Amino acid sequence: MVLVEGQNGEGATVDEDNFDVPPEDDAATLSAANQVVSAILGTRQGAAEGGYQLASTGVTFTDPIEAAALRDALAAHKLENVMLVSAFLAAAALAQAVGSQTNYAQTALLYIEPDTATLAVVNSADGSIAEVHRQPLPADDEAAVAQLATMVSHAETLEARPDGVFVVGSGIDLPLIKPALEAATSLPLSAPEEPETALARGAALASAHAPLFSSSTAALAYAQDPGTGAINPFAVAPGYFDVPAGAGEEGLAYSAVPDDADDLYTGAYTGATALVDAGYPERRSFRMVGGIVASVFVIGVVALVVSLAIAIRPTANVRPSPNQNVVVAPTRPAPAAPAPAKAPAPEAPAP
Repeated sequence: MVLVEGQNGEGATVDEDNFDVPPEDDAATLSAANQVVSAILGTRQGAAEGGYQLASTGVTFTDPIEAAALRDALAAHKLENVMLVSAFLAAAALAQAVGSQTNYAQTALLYIEPDTATLAVVNSADGSIAEVHRQPLPADDEAAVAQLATMVSHAETLEARPDGVFVVGSGIDLPLIKPALEAATSLPLSAPEEPETALARGAALASAHAPLFSSSTAALAYAQDPGTGAINPFAVAPGYFDVPAGAGEEGLAYSAVPDDADDLYTGAYTGATALVDAGYPERRSFRMVGGIVASVFVIGVVALVVSLAIAIRPTANVRPSPNQNVVVAPTRPAPAAPAPAKAPAPEAPAP
């Protein structure tokens, strides 16, 4: 969880925190969704106590089932102004910010997951996403890295002619494979300095520019619809953006999936249950612990970063309970008890 400065989420990281997500079968601890709700409530309370205003909150997810549970928890606790952002859309938001800072008109984004990789082009001016190609990765790590290198080398041949490549990973060791990717392309290739919190920063950027990113058709295919709460089940399935062989230049990203399940975007179908028994192969050597990462950003000034960092981090035992619907201001300390009255002196004995 990161706290990012600036109304548009483009500032420095003010504070960050981590919390472990318990196993699904551990009923004695809070669920991942309730932990995120508790963290958001605690951060809002800390910001209010420090005199700051949280502009918005973005939560990025890799597990659609956990995302559906979090959406329900947010609604149950009446937490508003929280945007659920798919991991791909968070990566795209980060790629747009990097492209703007480096004066790239177009930035090739390579988003790598343990089982799949997605190559796309992000427009720095409006955040639109084009030329999306998603491929499953082999189970063997060396073969997977070789395929990633091939995808990076193809970035130079994309019609949009990107000025550089930005690589974001989720559940992989990005610094380990970055040299192989750099050697595969003549384009400048960069990656986040802090890969562990990169998607959290991307979620903050996406939530700050929600109307901008929701205008991208390709992005919507990956993102949860903020109006209906529906999740596209094909968004996390291998092959959703794969162009069929032989399609040529006429192949479109959205034509790679048959037009079934008409109620996917009506809100009546979350897509979570369709993925429970999908039977996708599991990768072990490349995988890290997954979960939900929350990001929030605050309006502030750089000179107050230190004091804000102290005020904004509530300790675990003072975080508001998710069962509370509102943030309660801390109570004033009780006044000190009055000093006990002195006992009267004993009377002198009669003569």
